[in-house]
Amino acid sequence: MTRREKEVNNQLERMDSFFDRRADSYESHMKYNIKESADFYREVARLVPVTSGIRILDLGCGTGLELDEIFRLNTTARVTCVDLSQKMLEVLRIKHEDRLGDLNLITGSYFEVDLPSEGFDFAISVQSMHHFGYKQKLSLYKKILHSLAGNGTYIEVDYVVNTAKEEIELRKRYESLKSERDVPDGFYHFDLPLSIDNQQAVLEEAGFCPVKHHARYGNSSIFVSRKPTSKRR
Repeated sequence: MTRREKEVNNQLERMDSFFDRRADSYESHMKYNIKESADFYREVARLVPVTSGIRILDLGCGTGLELDEIFRLNTTARVTCVDLSQKMLEVLRIKHEDRLGDLNLITGSYFEVDLPSEGFDFAISVQSMHHFGYKQKLSLYKKILHSLAGNGTYIEVDYVVNTAKEEIELRKRYESLKSERDVPDGFYHFDLPLSIDNQQAVLEEAGFCPVKHHARYGNSSIFVSRKPTSKRR
């Protein structure tokens, strides 16, 4: 973690306001500060099969950088986008104004937004889940699994740490900051990435099978997780 990232990680700013204030500069930040971002955005798009009318759920979509790539390959994709930041979604809406008929933009927390049972063929999340710990992820992944059609796929790109010890240290720092500042429960911008092993474990515990660590890009990894098909009796 860079010095700048550590400074940001000490502020405990509410997630929605954090990203609202950065909506106009977010894409340049990802392009110039995350040197591997172009590669993993392209890889996510490549992993989504070119299928007419494919139904995609994008969790923490931000300004839709991953959709820029997906729409180039999947011209008929229909995407439900969920994000806490209304201003981020506005940037996405303006960029893809010609695709509004294929977009369902939802401002809100993906922990709280209702998702239809088996309503999607694919779910994706890019650089969003690292703000949540193991238990929070477990409940969310179960929700994602329920929203996927049979044999559906969930693709996640996110920060990872090298050891479980680093996870514990970050969690302790987060809880300490909350206590020091007496902040209420809520969604705050603080990085709580898991190790590769624990990230795979929580996806498997949620019911995905198989779960594959697909690729590593610097401090980020791509995980490809499938919803198992029901066995016939």
